Amino acid sequence: MFTKKEQPLNSEHGTDLVANLFAKKATDIIRVLLVNYPKTWALRDLAKESGAALGYTSRVSKTLIRQRLALRASARSELKLMAPADLLTRWAAFSHFVASTTFVEYYSNEQDIRKFLSRLKDREHGEYALTGLAGALLVEPFVRPTNTHIYIRTRSDAQGLAHELSLMPVEENGNVKFAIAASEGIFYGAQEIDGIRVVSDIQLYVDLYNYPARGREAADELWKKIEKRWDKTQD
Repeated sequence: MFTKKEQPLNSEHGTDLVANLFAKKATDIIRVLLVNYPKTWALRDLAKESGAALGYTSRVSKTLIRQRLALRASARSELKLMAPADLLTRWAAFSHFVASTTFVEYYSNEQDIRKFLSRLKDREHGEYALTGLAGALLVEPFVRPTNTHIYIRTRSDAQGLAHELSLMPVEENGNVKFAIAASEGIFYGAQEIDGIRVVSDIQLYVDLYNYPARGREAADELWKKIEKRWDKTQD
């Protein structure tokens, strides 16, 4: 059984370490490790999978090892996460989805959120993925959301999808919020549920953790699903 613990960040400095384990570039690597846990990784393969430079991937791995979150038996052995639950919780505690994300807001007249989400089924316009409480509604229903958060690559992609969905642009307080993805990694491990794309359970947990309006409760419910899957891999 995994234990979820909140720990303060340990700032490690040095040429062979990263100062912030949860900087955008580093989280692209961490996301790959957590989405695919308990897979072990050769650093070159991990760098290729995450899109990070090999040297930077090496620094992230050394930081994980220094903070006792991962292990490599030797310089030639593969990287293995030792404390995935702690790593996920620390990342989630550090991240603030609302405060750190750029949103493009729209309004939908459709009050039934499930009916609105059904409009996204099998859409091929650009790349998108639900997150937040709307994503949780499809992955692990717990709270009925009033807003829909959708990751998109660019503002123009948001405009195109909004046009297809007949949304009205608003300055603020829109009930459909397109979140401009900070990196390509946001979409890594995205899942399809009933023809609708949702971010990976890992990204969804991170986004929910500090989200107001019962986000932590939804994150805790999602954690049960993640923990169950991880426990099964240990059998």
